Amino acid sequence: MRVYEIAKELAISSKEILSALEKKNIVLASHMSQISDDTIKVIREIFGKKKSEIKPTEAQQKGNPEPMLTTKHTPTEEKKGAAFIDSTKDLSLPEGLSNNQPQEKVSIKQSFLKAEDLQELEREPQVQEKVSKILISKGFIQKPFVKKRQRRFRRRQRQVFHKEQDFKAPVTEITLTKSLSVGQTAQLLGRPVGDVILALLKKGMACNINHLISVEVIQQLATSYGIKSTMAQQETTSTKKIAHTEGITRWPIAVVMGHVDHGKTTLLDYVRKMNVAGGEKGGITQHLGAYEVDSTHGKIVFLDTPGHEAFSFIRERGSRITDIAVLIVAADDGIKPQTVEAINHAKAAGVPIIVAINKIDKVSSTAAIETIKRQLVKYELMPEDWGGQTIVVPISAKTGLGVNELLEMIILQAQMMDLKADPTAQAKAFVLESRMEKGFGPVATVICTQGTLKQGDFFICGTSTGKVRLLKNSFGQKVTQAPPSQPVQVIGFDNFASIGDYLTVVPMQQYLDVKSKQSTVTSVTQSEASSVAQLPKQHDKHAKKSHSNQNINLIIKTDTRGSKEAIMDSIDKLIKQNKDIKCPIRVVVSTIGDVSEGDVELAENTDAIILTLHVRTEKNAMLMAKEKGVNLQAFDIIYKMLEYLQELLNSKREVVTIWKKVGEASVRKVFDIKGVGIIAGCYMRDGIMTNKSKVECVRNGRVIGEAKITSLQRDKKSVKEIHAGYECGFVTESFKDWAEGDTVVCYIEEKEK
Repeated sequence: MRVYEIAKELAISSKEILSALEKKNIVLASHMSQISDDTIKVIREIFGKKKSEIKPTEAQQKGNPEPMLTTKHTPTEEKKGAAFIDSTKDLSLPEGLSNNQPQEKVSIKQSFLKAEDLQELEREPQVQEKVSKILISKGFIQKPFVKKRQRRFRRRQRQVFHKEQDFKAPVTEITLTKSLSVGQTAQLLGRPVGDVILALLKKGMACNINHLISVEVIQQLATSYGIKSTMAQQETTSTKKIAHTEGITRWPIAVVMGHVDHGKTTLLDYVRKMNVAGGEKGGITQHLGAYEVDSTHGKIVFLDTPGHEAFSFIRERGSRITDIAVLIVAADDGIKPQTVEAINHAKAAGVPIIVAINKIDKVSSTAAIETIKRQLVKYELMPEDWGGQTIVVPISAKTGLGVNELLEMIILQAQMMDLKADPTAQAKAFVLESRMEKGFGPVATVICTQGTLKQGDFFICGTSTGKVRLLKNSFGQKVTQAPPSQPVQVIGFDNFASIGDYLTVVPMQQYLDVKSKQSTVTSVTQSEASSVAQLPKQHDKHAKKSHSNQNINLIIKTDTRGSKEAIMDSIDKLIKQNKDIKCPIRVVVSTIGDVSEGDVELAENTDAIILTLHVRTEKNAMLMAKEKGVNLQAFDIIYKMLEYLQELLNSKREVVTIWKKVGEASVRKVFDIKGVGIIAGCYMRDGIMTNKSKVECVRNGRVIGEAKITSLQRDKKSVKEIHAGYECGFVTESFKDWAEGDTVVCYIEEKEK
């Protein structure tokens, strides 16, 4: 049984159980730790359950009690006790002890335990070796199987590590600000990683080098090494994730990350019972969405990030404000480049990763799941059932299999993190996305990180300001306020908000002061909000003349700022990848909103192509574009737009024409026909001759003329080509001085890019 399972049974949190056990000197790693029957008995006693309710294990029901050490004694005490047994002259076990009485082993060790002799015994390797042999022979412990070569390699590693450590000054004092991994803790304490892992094992915590440990545990380790530890007076402000130690419990924020088409949006469709993927063109999420999910285990806020490579920076923003990363990996596809990128973003954000292996309904055996687990190990994500700390849940987002367990794991992980926020503090919210919405102007999707955002609040947000006129939740419903962790759409921005900025509620006077200062400066966001950015007429005409054949001029129109940034980022990559093309891309202007007549006029003046993503073209603008011959390309999926640009670039590559020799013929007869001209009758000796060939006339070893064929005939019929062994006649456009015995060399035109 695991901690979270008995917590669920007793209707209490896993954290309460772990805290209560720690007071009893029983330290467990997490809510996923396995617990013994003795520990279950302690838990039930603490939380008021009767002994009669304790269920015996399967082995005990069969009359064969399980050999188990009581958890009230630390591993260190047991080890020392075992060592002291064999330190006596007579190493035989007390009478009546046999391998069939495993429950008495602990009490025997305890009866021989004498603290004053332990230090001396630990210095005697011979005694410890003798102890181990006898305990193995009597069935107390199992003999570890370690190859000699492995032992020598580990010994050399320890020697090298300790030599390196000798040159470092001992650490006497440390300052702590947050939880650290075991490796980082060892470096901070100036101790070998192996020593720190061993010290944690003695506390009952089985950890690897990447496992995160709390500040309290680090302080305990520092004390045991005689190192003074202090906490930083001010909490470090970080935009990487929301972390509050005071206030009330808030909803966890989980970001769904992974490769394109691995089922991220399909998973959200299932838990929200809404067909989001159906509303996305091509089944690809184009925006960063935030959604509330009211599961049976509690509320969760999900961030759905796009999977296409153009949205790399958007995925990174999603991981910056999340508490937990849910990594989606398709069982039938495995780990892909964007999966690795998502892992790196989550690690950089310092958030725990829960892996959901999706599409298990498409695989016939568990071998595919095991393969993915092996792949995860390469990226330092050791599955829990393999002895690591990463929770891996097989699911099918399509059928719902395993989804309930995944939600439960997210809630349990959140309980362990003890997420809190102060709803009474000054409201502050993170901007996920901004866009232009008809009838409302610039709007933004935000998540409150502290305080409560209310309708009527004045705010500043980077270079933008505004007053909250309206709030909408993720279901499109109007709300009057947004507590911490709740995603809402804010209507009331004076101009576009920058993605990644923080919206901060301020007094009205401060809002007015900031707005008055900004009104004197023409900001970039204000120009973006306008329907078109006009250029001077003279400059436009000059641009048309000078760039029409040298540049690909573009006008970009998108619905959101995030999409616009993704396109601009992708265009930069295209330019770098196509440096050899002497026709660079030039973005005349990129704005947010529908295509207007002003956009069409600007495109005509600058000889630009209008590219749109998720926006409409006004009726008058469409008519104007057709009338003036402006190229307007509308797209619903970003990679289709990028493919179009790549094809456009390829068409602008410089073409080199070469003539390739393909055959030879001999002139046997020359005819001068009235109305037709000079016809050279030939026999093809080698290769081919086509009706588009260029031919050379070679006489007495030198070229005396060349021309293109205008007509090629065989048996009085026009043909496209003649092969070796056949006779033909041809007429050339300029050279007419053909004679019997001339050699005809045939060439065809080839283009090289």
